[in-house]
This record gives sequence, C-alpha cells and structure tokens, in this order.
Amino acid sequence: MLKGLVLENFKCFNEIKLSFSTLNILTGLNGMGKSTVLQSILLLGQSRNSILLQQGLSLKGKYVNLGVGQDILFEKAERDEIGIGVWTEDTEERYLFEYQPETDVLPLKSMDKKENKSPYSAWEDSLYYLSAYRIEPLLLYHIENEKEVSQRYFAKNGEFSIQYLKLHGGDEVANNSVLIGNKKTIADQVKEWMDLISPGVSPVITINTSSRTAELKYEYIEGREKTNSYKSINVGFGITYVLPVVVTLISAKPGDIILLENPEAHIHPRGQRMLGELLAAAAAGGVQVLLETHSDHVMNGIRVAAKKGRLEPKDTRFFYFYKDTDDDYRHKTVCPMLDEHGRLSEWPKGFFDEWDNALLDLL
Repeated sequence: MLKGLVLENFKCFNEIKLSFSTLNILTGLNGMGKSTVLQSILLLGQSRNSILLQQGLSLKGKYVNLGVGQDILFEKAERDEIGIGVWTEDTEERYLFEYQPETDVLPLKSMDKKENKSPYSAWEDSLYYLSAYRIEPLLLYHIENEKEVSQRYFAKNGEFSIQYLKLHGGDEVANNSVLIGNKKTIADQVKEWMDLISPGVSPVITINTSSRTAELKYEYIEGREKTNSYKSINVGFGITYVLPVVVTLISAKPGDIILLENPEAHIHPRGQRMLGELLAAAAAGGVQVLLETHSDHVMNGIRVAAKKGRLEPKDTRFFYFYKDTDDDYRHKTVCPMLDEHGRLSEWPKGFFDEWDNALLDLL
C-alpha cells in the first residue's frame, strides 16, 4: 500500500506532501491538482524499468501521456528539477529528474531508495488504473491476449474488462468484504452490484475468438422474468461506462492499488451512492483506492458505509485541493476527518457545498 507521496516542482505544485490511507478521496474544483497527484504515481508506475536502467522518467507510457518536460515543470520553479517521492510499508523512494523542456523522457538526476523489509514486492506490480475516458457502448469490442487479461490487465480505459468478465466470471471473489448474498463468483457479484447501481441490469457477453472481438449486451430482470438481451448501444450510456469500474473493484485482491478517475460519470445519483458503498467495501477488505471525484453522492455512500460499521473511519482520508489566495495562489490541501457516525470534522469553502449555496439562492 502507498503510504504517502511527495512532489516538488511538478505541474501545479511547488511542493506538497500527502499521507494516504486505504480509501483516499481527492476532491476540489477543476484544475486544483487532483489529477496531478494521480498522474505522478502513474508516471512512476510506467517508468519503473527506465528508472532502474538509469534512463529517467517516461512522460509517455501505458498509463498517461503528459507531453514533454516544459508541460510538467512548475511554472514558478526556482530549480530546473522535478522531484517525486513515494513510500510504502516496504520502501522509501525519492527521485529527482533533470528538467529538459523538449523531451518526453526526463533524465534521472538522483535516486534515494531505502528498503525497510526484505524481500519486498514492488508496489507498481499491484497498480491498476481506470481513466475518465472509459469504454462507451459499441457494437463490438477488441479483445486482448488472454494471458494479459488473466492478470487483470484491463487497459486504462477498461476495454478488456468485458473479456475478463466472460473468461473469469466463474472465479471466486478474493475480497470477501464486497460480497452481497451467498454467491461468491465475480460474475454473480458484478450482477449484484450492477443491480444496485442500475436496478435489474445484467451484462451478457459473447466472445468471438476468430474475429478477436467481444459483444456486450444487457438483459433486465423483472421479477422472476428476464427480458430479451439488448445491445449496449441501445442501453443507457452510463451502464457501460461504469461496468469496468465495478469489474475492477469486484475482482481486486487485498493489497491491490486502484486509481480511479470520476467513476460517477453518467450515473444517476442513486447509482453514485451505491458506487460509494462499493468503494468502501473494497477498501474494507484491504484494497487501496485513490479516487478522484466531483460527486457528493459517492462521498455520501462512503460516509454511510462508515456509519453502518462497514468501513473504519481511520481507513478513509478526504483531500480537498484548493488555491490559497493569501499565499501567492499556491495549491494546497486540507483533510476533513471522518468519524464513526459518518460525519466530517470540517467543511472547507468549496467542499461539496454547492447544494447549500443553491438553496440559499432559492430562499
């Protein structure tokens, strides 16, 4: 599990240090640094081999493409170097990279890596990422090498989660905390949670190995009856958009690190709240989640889970990112604390307060 992160001269941050828990909720107005935090972790994840070979930080890779050096150096940097550091239970890693404005690989300037335990598993091997640009309804989806998919490589847009669900839906869920009811397979639990997010919906997947494609349809459970199967293009956009998120969380194993961007997109508020409860359930079983969200419904689902005793408050951390107008507009963060009643210790200005602001205008 990632315990913390340090950034220097990286994008909007002059310097920032964050301490993580199991479930981490990154919030704030657009452009305040939420995505930057996730991107810094993903950069290290996709650059592990090049860093080990003393080559540097790969700005273009399997997770993200951030351009060239001039695109990521802090605008008011006083030194031409960029620092990223992470620490886990096993290691402390601190890297400085040389700033070169026109290249997409920044040379490694110095590396300080301490091993607290031996042997250890590299945290990058447990890293999974779903971007905000997830799969959309299509007639057919490309399928990947089965070996890659069996290792739960879904790609950053989640396109191979459909193939995984078909091939490994019969596998038992590794994280008992996400289980609903008595059935323990991945496919059954995906159906259970999808039903909570969008009542009655159930995915139906067909794979054609000769054409290397997968077809995604949905049927609906209406009482004791099933409807016909409908192609994904004829069903609500949000159902397909959220399916990779549900598959990723249900199939996750304790110790996994999942980075998610805006899982609530295109989902009704009720479904968003259920997503919050699923996120809490995954975290309660030892899956670390770093979540970027603009949804108070997702947040409330997490708060409800804490109140119901399904998630320890200490395993949850909220980060609200903002610009400090009194300190040269530096990007900073404040961390409201969650208690066992689902209450937060503070509500900074701009932290999910637009509902109240709108009500005041309506009075």
